[in-house]
Amino acid sequence: MAFSIKILTLYKDLNFSADSNIETDKNERLEIYRNGVSKHNMSPALDEYLKDGIQCGFALPKDSTAKADYAIKAGKYFFVQGDVKQDSLNEAAEALWLESIWQEQALNMETVYVRYINEDDHEAFQIFRRVAAEQA
Repeated sequence: MAFSIKILTLYKDLNFSADSNIETDKNERLEIYRNGVSKHNMSPALDEYLKDGIQCGFALPKDSTAKADYAIKAGKYFFVQGDVKQDSLNEAAEALWLESIWQEQALNMETVYVRYINEDDHEAFQIFRRVAAEQA
């Protein structure tokens, strides 16, 4: 599948909680992966793009006062989305990485965020990789 890679600016943090005792939106969840591809690796295996996934819980409502356990912080990201049933998550992560190289944009070398969204019995994934110049 050909993925459409975008550069996305988040203006607010997307907050998530692993605490099952507070109100969360069960239609939106987060996983965080470690990137296993170095910038000098010209032929990485497909499974190197997403390593050691961590389940980070569900989205906090926008008006929640609960403390977030995890967040996709406001900033500039390379972004791709796909259909969980039809598209390969690892192939999408690879396409995002290759597009960043093509556009000569350095990405955060460690963290890959994967957000899952359920709508009308349909699940989509969204991959976020922070542009390196945007790191605090």
